[in-house]
Order: sequence, then structure tokens, then C-alpha cells
Amino acid sequence: MEVRKTVFCRLVLHAVLCVLVALSAFAPSASLAAEKAAEGQPVKLKAIQTYELLDMLAEEHGKVILVNFFASFCGPCRQEIPELIQLRKEISEEDLVIIGVAIDQDIRDAEDFVGKMGMQGAYPVFFAQEDVVRSYRINAIPFNVIYNRKGRIEVSEPGYVPAADMKKFIMDLIRR
Repeated sequence: MEVRKTVFCRLVLHAVLCVLVALSAFAPSASLAAEKAAEGQPVKLKAIQTYELLDMLAEEHGKVILVNFFASFCGPCRQEIPELIQLRKEISEEDLVIIGVAIDQDIRDAEDFVGKMGMQGAYPVFFAQEDVVRSYRINAIPFNVIYNRKGRIEVSEPGYVPAADMKKFIMDLIRR
């Protein structure tokens, strides 16, 4: 019975994402460009739920989207995040949207980490509510989910990806 519930929940989540992506074709595109934080100001992350993340993804239909789940205590995340910031500088926001999602237990830890890593202003970063972690079945970090221009998931897996490999994969998706 539990397996049926899990399968049903996955199907419902997938159906909702498909509907949102389809509706986004008729909605005006909204940019997810992050606002630059004022110098010396502490970072304040917005808590985000699954439906809000799905709404953002739908708004960016037609672009490649990378959702990077990370945590302040994650060593490989410390290596991957500067590479993602560099990737953001190299690839236009018209082609690639990057969204960071912190999955720390305490939002203050995530905010401190985002500030120390210099992520604010590079791309939008949010603090995951518990439902986001469950919905994406995050079992290790870093965890990357990459959507193609049609809104379909190309990759959804944990582990650090070297910058050159990540850039090559994303550029291949952009060129499709």
C-alpha cells in the first residue's frame, strides 16, 4: 500500500509540473535574475516550498534550468558553488537559469554560508522547506536537477560534477 502511495504522489507531482510547463507557454516570461545584495548587509533567504519552486521553473520554460541543492556542511558543495557562480558569468540568463536551494536544518547556517560563498547576486538562492527535499528525493548533496528547454528532467542525481563536465553537458542542452 505504501508503494502505491509513493507512486501516486510521484505521478501527481509529475502531472502538476507538466501542467505548469504547458501553462507557462501562454504566460509572460518572468526573469529569475537575483537582486544584488547591498554590501555589508546580511543575507536573508526566502523559504521555498515545492509548489513555489515548480512555479519558478514553469516561468522559465524554454531555458535550460539547473537547480542545485546544497548545504553549509557539505565539502563538495564548497567546491561546486564557485564553479556554478563562474558558469553563471559565462552563460547568458537567456539560455541558462541557475537556482540554488539550501537544505540546511537552520536557515541561519544557510544564510551565513551563502554570504561567505559570495552566492548572493550570482543567482537566486532559497531555503528548502521539508516538502522540497521529499519531492526531489534528495538523499545526498550536492544534488543537481537539470531541466531541458522543454521542461523535462535530463539529470536528477547527487554528487559533485567537475566544472568542465557540467559546462559541456549544459552547453549541449542549450544547443539542442
